[in-house]
Amino acid sequence: MHDIQRDIEFECLNSIGNSFELESMISEVMITYYRQTKASYACYCTNQKRDNVLINIGTLYKAKFDRKRLQEKKCFAYTDNNFVVVILPLKIGYLTFVYENRKNDIDYLKFLINKFQHKINFAISACIGVLELENFNKELETKVQEAIKKISEHEKLLLVRSKNVVMGEMIEMIAHQWRQPVTTIGMISNNVILNMLLDELDQDTLQEDLEGINKQVKYLSDTIDDFRNFFKESKQEEKFILNDVIQNSISLLEKQFEKANIELTFENNCSNTILNTYKSELIQALINIISNAKEAFSDEIENKHLKICCNKDEKIAYITLSDNAGGIDDDVIDKVFEPYFSTKKQKNGTGLGLYVSKIIICEHLKGNLEVENINDGATFKITLPLEIKEK
Repeated sequence: MHDIQRDIEFECLNSIGNSFELESMISEVMITYYRQTKASYACYCTNQKRDNVLINIGTLYKAKFDRKRLQEKKCFAYTDNNFVVVILPLKIGYLTFVYENRKNDIDYLKFLINKFQHKINFAISACIGVLELENFNKELETKVQEAIKKISEHEKLLLVRSKNVVMGEMIEMIAHQWRQPVTTIGMISNNVILNMLLDELDQDTLQEDLEGINKQVKYLSDTIDDFRNFFKESKQEEKFILNDVIQNSISLLEKQFEKANIELTFENNCSNTILNTYKSELIQALINIISNAKEAFSDEIENKHLKICCNKDEKIAYITLSDNAGGIDDDVIDKVFEPYFSTKKQKNGTGLGLYVSKIIICEHLKGNLEVENINDGATFKITLPLEIKEK
């Protein structure tokens, strides 16, 4: 008898906690108890205040008892004609087992079912914990997606803001670059008018003057095209020659460098290298970095220069921008790509240029951007993947 009892207890114990899904776990416990104790009916109700049977097995029997007893959280049993009913309150709901013609075993049945109440409750807590964790993970995933969306929107706003800042500088550059050709056109047209008044205008001179005006007009038109291409938003990837983009970026800023007495040179070792990415965003990043280098020079520095180099291997294009502006302080060099961090407080730096450039190059162009102090200045290193073979 004791061996049989131990076997029953072992099987009942072994059935608890084999699943982290509440219904599945309770089903296994209930079916095992039902078989091992030879019950005629068993069911699990999820609510102690009313009958809401989640699982049942055997010949249907509607147990009638005082529900207040469930609040005591203790196993109890009672007889109903030829039936013995054992009720086991649990952390969630309760189990009911019904036995026919087993009045003599009521204490044993109650003992056996009650013996593992604590372990069943512990298994229920584990199921609840797993469910809460799953729900938490779902909520966390939703929050992460929302956060990513907000970050993405914030980055777009920063890109726009950064581009607007550069736009203001570009307008100033346009005015500066147009001043000389407009003056030249004015001088040529005045000379034509003067020659007409003096009756000294001949066809060859007029043709030469008109060609000069056309040359200056073409320069003005080309300048507008350069700036228009910069402001054009890259909505999709496009193929372009890398050194052309670098040259265009330099051309937009070279007058500013001349005005600041800074020598700007370009060493091109990647001729005809083709990229397939967002062209105007790369131009924006280059302009941000080149402009940042210009602002880094103090008035005391002599022989100012910024050297831009382009190199490549089979898979990567490398662009380096090296200046002799004295470098970046060691205690802040790790912060230069952070938003709103600027070393140009006296020059009204926004702290967005390098941050936006980092986003563009690393996230949009799938490359990398880093900086280090070399010799007497700072060197920015851009790496970009070559997805297209050379022509």
